[in-house]
Amino acid sequence: MYRLQISITTQQYEFLQSEAFVTGKSMASVLRDLLDQVIQTQQQEILETDPIWDVIGVAQDIDSPTDISRNVDRYLYGERLQAPENTSNKVAESPDEYAPD
Repeated sequence: MYRLQISITTQQYEFLQSEAFVTGKSMASVLRDLLDQVIQTQQQEILETDPIWDVIGVAQDIDSPTDISRNVDRYLYGERLQAPENTSNKVAESPDEYAPD
């Protein structure tokens, strides 16, 4: 917790004093609670008005392929014109054949 010294108006001081008396809390505690309420309200408002929520569902009605993650190379580079020349899987001759130098 940080210690902070502030100046407040007479009206603000009297409000804090009366709230502290009614709730049985210290004036500092009342002020922290009020500040927490303001922060929570601000954060909720920011979340609700964040433009990121506007993108939800924008592509829902678009007719598109559903296998893009499985066939990403095909969609990025197109179909292969011909099969690769060396299609055999090479097996390492010795355990350190592919180790870095």
